[in-house]
Parts: sequence; structure tokens; C-alpha cells
Amino acid sequence: MNTGDILLFKGEEGIARVIRWGTESKYSHVAVCVSPEMNLAIEAMAWKGVRARDIRKIKEPYDIYRTKTPCKLDSTISYLVDKLNSSYDYFGVFFLGILKLLAKLGIPLKNTANKWQKDRDYFCSELCYEAFHKGGGLNIVPDVGESDTTSPGDIAKSSLIELVREK
Repeated sequence: MNTGDILLFKGEEGIARVIRWGTESKYSHVAVCVSPEMNLAIEAMAWKGVRARDIRKIKEPYDIYRTKTPCKLDSTISYLVDKLNSSYDYFGVFFLGILKLLAKLGIPLKNTANKWQKDRDYFCSELCYEAFHKGGGLNIVPDVGESDTTSPGDIAKSSLIELVREK
């Protein structure tokens, strides 16, 4: 694993199953490796907020993706570290769920950003998107309009990243 690798989780339980169904993806969660030497990733997690996690203790299956396009990884990692202990964005993830549900019903609301979005609250894919975009200068999901409408599945489908290992 390398610094900046994107871990996309294939959760099977509870809300993970709903996220996978709603986003039509096999992925329900995302984290970013900030130090392979320390086995450390940063993620935004419900009930816990933005936190560091020991990769060795991860039980759920995940795949590892890497950016194809160079970016400023030091700045990406600094962005993530700066966001540690930020709150989880419950409203934002709820808003994303509504948008994805409406799209499944044939009512796409593309480029509809969450007007109540706060810069201090994050859900997992929003944090990943912003770390690479605002921190590293690389929009890893150029086909998605805003960070608050980005899902783990959107990140996986990006042409700017590639699968390097399935777990």
C-alpha cells in the first residue's frame, strides 16, 4: 500500500447495504491511507467523525485504488490530518441519499449541491474528494458536480483512479 491509496469498502451490514443499493455500487465507505509505514488511514465515520484508523484492524473487505494522475500527496495528507476530529455530516449524507433515491426513481437532480453544507462536517466520500481536490489539486471525480453529491461508488468509477488490489 502507498501513501494516498484509496480504500473502498464493500460493507454488507445495515446502512452499508442501503448505501450500496442507493448508489448502485459494490462500495459503501471510503478511507485514504496516510501512512503505509504506520498502517494508518483517515476516514469520516458515523458516530465517530473524522478519525485515524489502524489499517491492520480493518475486518470488512475493501479494495485499494490509486490515482493515475499525479497530485500533491503531501498537501492531500495535510488536508486530511487538518480535518481530524471534525464532525460527521449526517445532514449531508442524508441529502446525498435523497438525491441518489430520486435518481433511481428517474428524477435526476444533477449538479444539485447541498445548500446547507458546512465546511466543518464530512461524510466519507466527501472527505476523500475534498482531500484530493482542495488539498492535492486533483478532482478525482470530474464527472460529479460537487463534493456533497459524491459517493464511494462515484470515486470507484472515476477514470482518474485505478484498482491496484482487491481484498
